[in-house]
Amino acid sequence: MSKIKRDIPKLIVAASEQDPDMLYATKFWAPDPFIFLQRNGKRTLVLSDLEIDRGRKQADADEFVMFSELERELQGNRKRRRHTRKCWPIF
Repeated sequence: MSKIKRDIPKLIVAASEQDPDMLYATKFWAPDPFIFLQRNGKRTLVLSDLEIDRGRKQADADEFVMFSELERELQGNRKRRRHTRKCWPIF
């Protein structure tokens, strides 16, 4: 695979139960939608609080983030919002 193709960020938001691309990308079966982001070779999953532990054990990813953690970061106080702006280029 060419370096250019590998460097293209990939974003999937779907339930792997219904989306074969999500299942193939993560090797994780879940009935509810979750987020998969691949950027610069790093694979990140954003999972519900109920699925995070199972995801860490079963999914093929480098980083795991809970929806509630992301939500707190995005809706946090003013000081935290400044930090969040630095994170947005990742997504």
